[in-house]
Amino acid sequence: MNNNNFKRPIANIDDATAEQITEVLNNLLANEYALFTKTLNYHWNVTGPRFHSLHKFLGEQYHELLEMMDGLAERVRVLGEVPHSTLKKMTKEMDINEVTGNSLSSSEMLSDLFNSHMMIQSYIKTSITTDKNFEKQPGIEDFLVGLLNKHEMMSWMLKSHLD
Repeated sequence: MNNNNFKRPIANIDDATAEQITEVLNNLLANEYALFTKTLNYHWNVTGPRFHSLHKFLGEQYHELLEMMDGLAERVRVLGEVPHSTLKKMTKEMDINEVTGNSLSSSEMLSDLFNSHMMIQSYIKTSITTDKNFEKQPGIEDFLVGLLNKHEMMSWMLKSHLD
């Protein structure tokens, strides 16, 4: 039996489609990684009267982002492709800017995280609505909608700390 039949455990997907979807997913993975790193940075560097509650809150957020990244990388593997997994590739692909946390107020940190989540939400929405490959792959589209929902919830939680 030919091993190539087992490259992709997804029905009705050709190599070109899998590669195009992987490009979107790897870009998203790089931005998730940037947001994860930024959240971890702020977790380590938050100060002030809300230190304890924000330190705990940001810890919960970066753990959730880590799980989301793991699921995203696994989704790329399901496509039979390779997720970005080096700092060099992540840095080259990410659109979210790094910001040092040691000079920001807690509100500035939360606002920056909120804006980064909104960027990712926009990227996911644009990808789902403009790339017809996702219409043909409902499992992948559903996965992205799940990520979108998580980012919307995380954004809401961040905004609640800013109000």
